[in-house]
Amino acid sequence: MWCVRLPVGLALPVFVLPERTRMWRARLPVGLALLLFVLAVGRSGWAADVSSCPVARELAAKSIDLYTNQPEKGLQGLERAHAECPGDLAVGYNLGLGHYLHNRKEDARDVWQKTHEKFPEHLKTHANLAWVYFDLGDDESAHIEAFKGLDRFKNNLSLAHTKIYSLFRMGRYMEAYDWLYRAHLEGVRAQTWRDQAVRYVVETLWRKFRRGEGMEAVKQMVSQVIKEYPGEPAFVEAKDRLVAAELDPDAEVPFSIALPHEAWARSGDVDDHRHVLDDFIAALPPLEKWQKRADAYGVFVGISQYKKVRGRHFADRDASNMRTLLTRRGPLRDDDNHLRVRINEDATLPRLRHDLEWLVTQGRLDPNAMLVFYYSGFGAPGYNAGRTQVEDALLVPVEFSGNEVNTENAISLMALKETLEKLPNREIVVLIDTCFNGSESCAIRQPFEGPKPPANLFFSPKAWSVAAVAGDADIYGPGRQRAFTYYLMKGLLGGADGRDGGVRDGWVDLQEVFSQLQEQMRIDYPDADPSLSTPAKIRLVRTGGEK
Repeated sequence: MWCVRLPVGLALPVFVLPERTRMWRARLPVGLALLLFVLAVGRSGWAADVSSCPVARELAAKSIDLYTNQPEKGLQGLERAHAECPGDLAVGYNLGLGHYLHNRKEDARDVWQKTHEKFPEHLKTHANLAWVYFDLGDDESAHIEAFKGLDRFKNNLSLAHTKIYSLFRMGRYMEAYDWLYRAHLEGVRAQTWRDQAVRYVVETLWRKFRRGEGMEAVKQMVSQVIKEYPGEPAFVEAKDRLVAAELDPDAEVPFSIALPHEAWARSGDVDDHRHVLDDFIAALPPLEKWQKRADAYGVFVGISQYKKVRGRHFADRDASNMRTLLTRRGPLRDDDNHLRVRINEDATLPRLRHDLEWLVTQGRLDPNAMLVFYYSGFGAPGYNAGRTQVEDALLVPVEFSGNEVNTENAISLMALKETLEKLPNREIVVLIDTCFNGSESCAIRQPFEGPKPPANLFFSPKAWSVAAVAGDADIYGPGRQRAFTYYLMKGLLGGADGRDGGVRDGWVDLQEVFSQLQEQMRIDYPDADPSLSTPAKIRLVRTGGEK
């Protein structure tokens, strides 16, 4: 989903990142060539002001050269050129490009809007205008501009890309597929979009099935999708599987997948991987074995793909990245004697219970042992008998069937808390990336409207850090992770060392990293309520040498 690059022919998106300056410089001649071309045409009468525009074009040409090494001055020069001759196509186009590359996307939009009004036949300006709407998160305007552009420039891939992506991000998957079906675009890129659209349409129907509306999903597939597109093999296969699952409760149901309207960043280039931490963490040099602890044990659990309920996106990536970070740069040894890792289908209830018993046993055998439990997946509140208050917090295993969550079919965190508090071990770290308010945004929706969990649910002398108790636990789209874990890892990678007036000692401890993530989440996710049960100077990741 994320790997699709922007279409050939649209100059702007390939320049989009400031970090890609080298690429931009390499491709700047595209803009310059356009300028020179338009200047030649301009002499034949495109520009209205014959006294100012020749000077403006000279200013613009020099400014583009200057932009390569001194972008601020180059951009100022382009602005002066535009002020001299606002009706010139080349000056307007390149000023918009300069604003965009300088991360002034609203300015780029405004300039390209005016340029496009004067020169609606100019493909690159129209394509860039549509894209910058998408980049700013204005999907409806992006779709409208792309739609208008495609009416003039039939089957242009740049405009098609903007149209398809804006439809994806608005959740209009059937509309996207239908347009692709009728446009008959050719090439690998068009086929990739079409494959994506098919997957998203099918997933929306499976979600309906997982919500208990199986017959409605079958009817929609048969009466609408198959009837309209009988030649699409993936739809036919999905129809057969839906019918089978509706008739046989034991029939295989596919794992859920992330959909763009809920998982993509609301603005920016969705193919931008600058904020994705996976490769960076995997490339970190590991600590020597003697620098790790023989008495540190960990259990890591990440469940994105629930089989019978919708997915919790990026939870598997959360657990994998956290395991990698704490075993490469933390005290944990990455072997079966010290680690249990359960991702997606491995995270069944019996295995999770067995793993937690194993972890507790290590604490009983060695009072000085360090114990770490990390979880990212669905959570749910555990109500008392009268459902008048929340008295437990439950972790939902992968095989959960969609009925009411209880201590029989889920992990009870209050039971785990009680068990851990009986251990003498000082270094116990529990990191929970989920929430327990019973809403669909972060948990399995409950069949009734219950009370919210109390804020003190996780109070403990042991170190429990939870993404949200009564609030929500959101996604950090640009990083392709849950927000709590993403900010946790950013701090562990060194940003939190020495927080709150502490000494930068080359280690990040739990207290430091929580302080940083709490501050960040208060700004970016005001509905979340991350918590830490007790101050905990427990070292988690080494970022440098001892000082």
